[in-house]
Amino acid sequence: MTAVTPLVQHSAIGDFTIRDVIEGQTAGQLIVAADDWGWWVTLLGGDSIAPTTGIQDTVADGLVRAGFLIRRGRRYHLTHTGHDVGKNRGFVRVAVRGWEPTFRQLSANPHREYIPAATEPDEVARGCTDIARRRPEIFEAIGRSIAADIPGCTIDLGCADAGRVTALAGLAPEESFLGVDIEDGVIQTATSELADRGLSDRITLLAGSVQPEDEPPAWLAAVDREAVTTAMSFFLLHQLASDGDGIAAVLRGWMDWFPNLRRFVIGDGYLLEAPNWTQQPWFSPTYEIYHAVTGVRLWTRHEYEQAFADLGWSVERRLEDHTMLVTTILERA
Repeated sequence: MTAVTPLVQHSAIGDFTIRDVIEGQTAGQLIVAADDWGWWVTLLGGDSIAPTTGIQDTVADGLVRAGFLIRRGRRYHLTHTGHDVGKNRGFVRVAVRGWEPTFRQLSANPHREYIPAATEPDEVARGCTDIARRRPEIFEAIGRSIAADIPGCTIDLGCADAGRVTALAGLAPEESFLGVDIEDGVIQTATSELADRGLSDRITLLAGSVQPEDEPPAWLAAVDREAVTTAMSFFLLHQLASDGDGIAAVLRGWMDWFPNLRRFVIGDGYLLEAPNWTQQPWFSPTYEIYHAVTGVRLWTRHEYEQAFADLGWSVERRLEDHTMLVTTILERA
């Protein structure tokens, strides 16, 4: 299973070929390397790049041959397809680097029903933040909803590298922000970066689980629970719901933690099924098979919306990204 096969054009009948597999794997590695060098940020900003070493020349040439860059003299510019690749590099990073350790376990575990997830936390955190921020208008909509309300505290449950709360802090300047993530190393790195940027007074990060249990998590004792008026979660609710008692149970637990919640912002991937991968939106097969091998259930749009309604939340706005990725802004009905 490779990350970027959906980026490759298929034949009219929707065949998935061995060429797609091999070229997709190669392209995925080049895309992530170029991202680590900052190329996509530069290119998407309207500038060109100029490789300065032999290995950079090799990667740039590969990206040209893949159709993502075009060379003009000594400099390289984005093609139309390359623009799409750059915008979607977060998906590529998650699948090529973040989830690769999980897929690597398959060969040695044919006797198991599921494979325990074994990820690269830093890669997943960075990739998920890139995915969430690839559509600026979605973050602008969230920021406007927060800024238009009485200032309070917004918490990101499963905040990854704090990229989302950092972006929203610029859109809602009167709001304070909390971020919680189970990966202690990711939180430590992000906390240091926030301090370097002078944002520690507005953004606080804590390490710990955000899965509601019988006993509240230890980090919750450090939070002014009544001050939290907006709770967000991106790319995590499906897993918490699978590990627990469903979507409504997780949301109800968060509501118990924060009694003055006025708003939920839920971004997640919806289950979309088709007999062939080429009939699904391009990231759906990767998303679906990763969760299938790890035993995590995915949920349909109807199941999310039913849980929202059952708990008394109404949809203020729904923003779709690639059909399967949906961000829903919810307010008290």
